[in-house]
Amino acid sequence: MRRLIDAGASSPEELRALAAKLQERRTYEDEVWRREVRPALMQSKKRGSKIVTSKPPRPGHDASRAMLGAGALLLGGTLVLIVIASQTSVVWLVVPVVGVLVYAWVLGRRVGTAGAPTPPPDAAD
Repeated sequence: MRRLIDAGASSPEELRALAAKLQERRTYEDEVWRREVRPALMQSKKRGSKIVTSKPPRPGHDASRAMLGAGALLLGGTLVLIVIASQTSVVWLVVPVVGVLVYAWVLGRRVGTAGAPTPPPDAAD
């Protein structure tokens, strides 16, 4: 009742009209949820995957270009490792690889113990 009065309704007729408008809006939002969101939830539940949003891609963000860049970087790194492995002894190849793996393990343990980030205050409502 207080929300209706705060929204500008002062007489009983205005209260009824505003309440009807709010109910209509809620019905519309529920209908949209049932039509658009619920099927995606049910599909993700069946497949066990994440929900895919239907947001348009951001300008300048091309997933295929990013994948191509990552693939080229991986291919280049592999070729560099093959060249290094063919021209050096095993020690010079294994020591840096073990060092990187240990560093990644220590960093992963440090980040893992920090805990999950806290949700924003409005997400808990």
